[in-house]
Amino acid sequence: MSVAGFPLRDGRPAVVSLRPDSTSVAVDEEQVSSYDLLGRPYVLVRDGWTWRRSLDGRLLQKGPGADGAARLRRRLAADEGAAVVEAARRDVSQVLQTVEGDRSILPRDVRAEAVVRLQRIASMDAAALAADASLFAATYRPVGILPPDQYLAVVLQATEGCSWNGCTFCGFFKDVRFHAKSPAEFAGHVAAVRGYFGASLALRKSVFLGEANALCASHERVLGWLEDASRVFPTAATGGIHAFVDAWTGARKTVDEWRTYRALGLRRVYVGLETADPELRAFVEKPGSATATEALVAALHEAGIAVGVIVMIGLGGERFFDAHVRETGASLARMRLRQGDFLYLSDFLIHAGLEYERRGRTADLRALGPARCADQRRALLAPLRFENPARPPRVATYDIREFVY
Repeated sequence: MSVAGFPLRDGRPAVVSLRPDSTSVAVDEEQVSSYDLLGRPYVLVRDGWTWRRSLDGRLLQKGPGADGAARLRRRLAADEGAAVVEAARRDVSQVLQTVEGDRSILPRDVRAEAVVRLQRIASMDAAALAADASLFAATYRPVGILPPDQYLAVVLQATEGCSWNGCTFCGFFKDVRFHAKSPAEFAGHVAAVRGYFGASLALRKSVFLGEANALCASHERVLGWLEDASRVFPTAATGGIHAFVDAWTGARKTVDEWRTYRALGLRRVYVGLETADPELRAFVEKPGSATATEALVAALHEAGIAVGVIVMIGLGGERFFDAHVRETGASLARMRLRQGDFLYLSDFLIHAGLEYERRGRTADLRALGPARCADQRRALLAPLRFENPARPPRVATYDIREFVY
């Protein structure tokens, strides 16, 4: 990485960081913008706020609440965030003018690369970014959700929608009919994705085989998808391929099948346990069982594949609080999670209009507030013992409000 600092013509200090996978520009130490190698902005920091820009042009604005209040998040449409993106581009343009006007600022080899990158970023005005967002929309259907460690993955939509799509709390794919791409469809999609990202693939350290449950497809279909992904995307060889699967279909695959996928680059599989309480699972119409999830985790471990297990904090409210903690904690203990695995704890959010919200009005669920969610998280984790205490899994928060792609 090459880093250079110098004053702009107006006297403000500037720093340019040229990384192998991205470019960052800081002005006044307060305004920082980061771009992929095609000049697309993906993180902007200004005036104490952080904006993460999705490839479709929308922005997620984040910052601390006043007087210790909860973290603030606001999603902006592309036109709402245009001023923030344009202000960052103007800063980059001033940095470019300074670098072009004073050859003594940077060493010759660094200067040449800096000018190329800064010119590329400066050329991404509102019209260029809108055209790029249109190209993204032609390449992908909306990306519903990813695990937090995969937000910068190359997503390949082997399937569209969710094969079950019946959980009463989930609205990610309610209006999407499930479809598994044929080999020809997938090959075309892979080519389009490769063309869309181009040089910016350097920022994408892994491949995510989407959407909600791609690994539910037949063994032969999954083999073809993994072969295509590992052949076309070099990131698959380094960061690996990752995917969701549900326990009730994932448990049908054999250890030998999982080993075959492992040989083709599959490194981690994410499964939504949500809860191990059978009564709560029935209430939210979650298919399968905790036992099936445990069997799936054991098979994946035997095949050398890491897991990401997702548990919802607050699901079922006060009515199911104790059973959720007791049954879910016992199930997690039996999974013997280890280094390389993730245990994701996701605070449950009630979405208006979904079946869970309608049932909750008559079931006296009494939603948990932040303090009670924290109590449940502590109660769930306190008794857990992992396979090797010296090499535990990573326990992390999964906040779906933080997702952009």
